[in-house]
Amino acid sequence: MHNDILKRLDIIKNAVAMEDEELISMQVVKLQVLLLDAQVARILALIQAQQFQDVIQLIEQYKHDNSGVMVFQDPQIQGLKLELKLLENCLNELTDTQADLERQINEFNSDYMRRLGSLIEAILKKRAELFSQDSAERQEAQRDYENFEQSLKQQLQDAPQTLTPEQQQQLKAAYRKASRLCHPDKLADEFKAQGTAFFKALNDAYRRQDLQRVLEILHSLETGATLSTASDSITDKAILQSKIAALRERIAALEADIQRLQADETYLCMQTITSKDDYFAELEQSLQAELSALIAA
Repeated sequence: MHNDILKRLDIIKNAVAMEDEELISMQVVKLQVLLLDAQVARILALIQAQQFQDVIQLIEQYKHDNSGVMVFQDPQIQGLKLELKLLENCLNELTDTQADLERQINEFNSDYMRRLGSLIEAILKKRAELFSQDSAERQEAQRDYENFEQSLKQQLQDAPQTLTPEQQQQLKAAYRKASRLCHPDKLADEFKAQGTAFFKALNDAYRRQDLQRVLEILHSLETGATLSTASDSITDKAILQSKIAALRERIAALEADIQRLQADETYLCMQTITSKDDYFAELEQSLQAELSALIAA
C-alpha cells in the first residue's frame, strides 16, 4: 500500500514540474481509493484546491518520512505484474465481444423461432405424413420434425427479454462491470470456484437480456467479499510467468471463438438484413406457400 502511495505521489511531483494537469488528476483519482493518512490527505486537498505552492515540498517531506516503509520489489516481478494486468484487460475486452455476439445471435434465433417456428414445425410434420407409414423416408422426416420441435421449445424457453435502447445500454454497462469482478481466468486460484459460479450465472442472464438478474449479480459482487485478481495478489515470479502463459492461451482461444461466431451462418445473415420485420415477413410468406402446397399434395 505504501509503495503505491509513494509511487503515485512521485508521479504527481513530476507532473507538477511538467505542468501536466491531466496526469495530476489521474493520480489523484487513483490515490483516493487507497487508505490515506493525514499527510497525504492534506496534499490531495491542496491539489484539489489548486494550491500547488507547497505540494512538491510536502511530497518530498512525506517521501523522507516514509522511506523506511518502502518494500523492495524485483523489477522483473513488477514487469510481469504489469504484463499480466494488460493481458487481463485484453481478456475483458474479448469476453465482452464474445458475450455480445452470443447475445445478438440468441436474440435473432429467438425472434426467428417466435415468428416462424410453428410454421416450420407444421411443414416438417406434413412432410413426414406424406411418406408411407414404415418407410425409411418417413422415419427420417419424423426425426427431423421431432428434433425441430425440441429445438423450438428450448429456444422459446431461452428467449431474451425485450428491453428499451436505454435498458440495453444499462445491461451492457452492468455486464462489463460485473464480468471484470468475477472472470475466473483473471482470479487468484483461491477465488476461481466462486468466480466461475458468478460468471456462469452472469453470462446466462446476459444472453437472456435479464437486466434485473445482471444487476443483482453486480450488486452481490460489489458488496460481497472481494475476489482478488492474479495481477493484484501474486508476487512469485514463476507463478506470474505461468499465469501469463495460461492467459495468453485463453486469449487465443477467445479470439478463435469470436472468429467462429462472426463466421456463423446466423450472424452473417444478420449482417445482410436491413429490416428484420421485412425479412421475417418475406420468409413467412414463402413458408406459408410451401405448407399450402404440401397440404394440397
